Amino acid sequence: MPLYAHSTYTLRPDVAKLLCDTIYGLPGKLRYRQLDAANKCAQTPGTRWLLLEKGGRLLGNAALLERNCQLAEQSISTAYVRYLSIPGGAQVVNSRAATGPRSNLVREALANEIASQPHNTKVLPRVLFAHVEADNLPSQQLCASFGLQAYRQLRTSISSCFRTRKHPRFRALRTEERLAILQKIKEQYLHYNFFFADELYQHGQYYVVTDENDAPLLGALVFQCDWEIVEIPGLGGWLIKHIFPHTPMLKRLFPKDKLSFAALEGLWCPPEQQHLLNTLFEGCAHSIGVHVTMFWDDLASEVGKMVEKNIQKGLIGMLNQPVRADILMKTWHSNEALEQALHNKPVYVSAHDLT
Repeated sequence: MPLYAHSTYTLRPDVAKLLCDTIYGLPGKLRYRQLDAANKCAQTPGTRWLLLEKGGRLLGNAALLERNCQLAEQSISTAYVRYLSIPGGAQVVNSRAATGPRSNLVREALANEIASQPHNTKVLPRVLFAHVEADNLPSQQLCASFGLQAYRQLRTSISSCFRTRKHPRFRALRTEERLAILQKIKEQYLHYNFFFADELYQHGQYYVVTDENDAPLLGALVFQCDWEIVEIPGLGGWLIKHIFPHTPMLKRLFPKDKLSFAALEGLWCPPEQQHLLNTLFEGCAHSIGVHVTMFWDDLASEVGKMVEKNIQKGLIGMLNQPVRADILMKTWHSNEALEQALHNKPVYVSAHDLT
């Protein structure tokens, strides 16, 4: 019976189950399940699911988040690859490679589907991209097999605090303030690639720190993520897995086999307000009742540099070893100016896409 490849914009129950069962990461590295992946996918418009079946049985799937974004003052079509999974094998972004003839056949078929361009996007330049850890060679090789190459690098900023506090001037952004703050965010990310604003207020709550007149000074979108931790390498990982859950104070950061954290994106921070970033991060964690925050950005981003300089990493942040990840891309209908922009300008990174 032949393999049957097709696409749909509907999240099927068997795909949702596979998302919950998938283990991301390599043996000997951080490995985890994304417990809320199906719920997040259901909240994301424009997700195209590539499905590979045989005899009505799901053999593999991948999600492409389709968006029109800005690049070098031009609108382009983008597709972000996430949740590429093969039951009984390995998952491709941040995952272990599958082995054996069947897995190789499934991987090749999915790769062909991912690498093909939808007919309705031929008018615009198009970029397919994914985030993959640099030392995850199976995933790097698989992404290379459908034409993705490293253009940029990704940074992860982690902070933690035993007792989070809400600053007196920390509050939720009001509905009537959204357009004005959105304009400030657009101005901040004007020279970034892949910035998109239409989903910013859809995935969580936007919080700000204000001045004494209650005017917003900086802000960020925050939502909760829940991961089941399967493996953490090294001495720090052993402490987190075996000591933290049994110590009253430490288990606030890391209950047994579970990490709940505040994911931040859409960060707006004028340089003169960067000293308030830790206040903002801590307030965001406090607002959803967690003790760990994560923020992702392009390694060369000035926003990311301010975050690294001003947030207090805490115990989890200090135990976490920096992981270099590549931003891989493949382009269609590009030109020299667009290629230079992709190589030379930072990329806007969505926390919702990464989680």
